[in-house]
Amino acid sequence: MYHCHLRFYLVGRQHGPLKQIKDAAPLPRFTHEFLESGEPEETLAAQADLILADLTEMDAAKTVRTLAAAKKPDASLIVIADREQIDRLTSQLSVIQDIWTAPLSPIELHFRFCRWQENCKQSRELWQARQYLEAAINSVPNLVWYKDKSGIHEMVNDSFCATVNKTKAQIQGRGHAYIWDVEFDDPACIESER
Repeated sequence: MYHCHLRFYLVGRQHGPLKQIKDAAPLPRFTHEFLESGEPEETLAAQADLILADLTEMDAAKTVRTLAAAKKPDASLIVIADREQIDRLTSQLSVIQDIWTAPLSPIELHFRFCRWQENCKQSRELWQARQYLEAAINSVPNLVWYKDKSGIHEMVNDSFCATVNKTKAQIQGRGHAYIWDVEFDDPACIESER
């Protein structure tokens, strides 16, 4: 089982809406820590797993640029902005995970935050399941592979890589002929895949 400690960085001049997030209970296997500031602080942004910035009463574009430059690569950036501010963020949409349109009712804020928590939990559980699968298939000496219906390798184990003398990155996304260094796909393999 995993345990996940999340750091939330709450940025904004209006602390009322963000206070409700601090009162939300963590999901099972999660703990929360909160960092806060009225203006964006790069050192706090660099520590966060989720940056939630209330852009109302702020220079939206400048704030997003500052936070995006400072955040960890895998951190989420969610902004609360009014409709006029959203129009000024078009050049920064690629760094924003979500935009919550202000004003938010307490119910909507709670709903959106809970939805983010559930998505985060699902992502962590998917990571855990993948770790279990990789550990299981890499612990056997036999060749293990998963292909899609077109015969393209999706996942292989370490024994498969050693046998064909290629890395997983070289194998995944490739077909039989490339992997086995032959000119054409084997008709028997094609038939068995069907």
